[in-house]
Amino acid sequence: MVWGWQIAWYLFLGGLGAGATLTSLVASRAGSRFSVIERAGATLAGPAVAFGTALLVIDLGMGRREPWRLVYLYTNWTSPMTWGTWILTLFIPIALLHALAVTDTMGGRWERYVAPVRRVCKRGTGALKVIAGVLALSTAIYTGVLLSVPPSFPLLNSLLLPVLFLVSALSTGLSAAVLGGYVLARRRGVVLDLHQWSRVHIALLVVEFAALLAWLGVGSASLAGNASVKLLVSGDLAPVFWIGLVLAGLVGPVLAFVVETARRGRGDRLALAGEAGVLAGGLALRYLVLLAAVPVLVGPAL
Repeated sequence: MVWGWQIAWYLFLGGLGAGATLTSLVASRAGSRFSVIERAGATLAGPAVAFGTALLVIDLGMGRREPWRLVYLYTNWTSPMTWGTWILTLFIPIALLHALAVTDTMGGRWERYVAPVRRVCKRGTGALKVIAGVLALSTAIYTGVLLSVPPSFPLLNSLLLPVLFLVSALSTGLSAAVLGGYVLARRRGVVLDLHQWSRVHIALLVVEFAALLAWLGVGSASLAGNASVKLLVSGDLAPVFWIGLVLAGLVGPVLAFVVETARRGRGDRLALAGEAGVLAGGLALRYLVLLAAVPVLVGPAL
């Protein structure tokens, strides 16, 4: 594995946080009955991306040994890493401010410190939502762009990888927001209708599966890319690919959401199991993408 496990979690949490923000924004337009999903998505987004970014910094090494060198990540404007650094630097505080704007008071001694900021955020809720939406979309796409740039990994060097990661980010973010919203609804003693969200998730997972197949098809065109695809579908990574990603992360959740939709919202346990499966599949996807990357020599041999 060229990248450490921290990168897989960074890619997963970055996409999840971005998708949770976008889910929160959609829920805010869907009516007050989904306010718990709006609040849960907004609350989860900032911490998820911040923790993922911390793992990225640790994996870079200089974050531990020479932290002052991190400033160079902001100055190389031709590097996708610099673009991502700025996106993450802006998104994390905006996501936290967006959460303050759409959530209730915290209560206790902490609220007196947060209250002045919350009041300002609530007055600028509209602007915060627009900025958070743009940065969330950028974050979701960037996690795929970061890996697709190096030509030395043919399977990754594809425009379809950012598309796959974007759809997966929307899916995992939706799952995180729905699960968080469900917990919040139970604490408040209200009933959360998961029916509409299950229908949305069916469509997202079908698109994700199609993007996955297209990415694998295009990636198999080269010799090294074909070796990567074989590693996934019939090699050492096949059990994780078929069981962890395809079955638990895609097919299983679709079946769960279809049954829940057919029962018109009377299958909450199935829907929640489907949401958990989507999260597991999203993490498995990032690990598999990194583990299956077979490098090739680019440029003249020495």
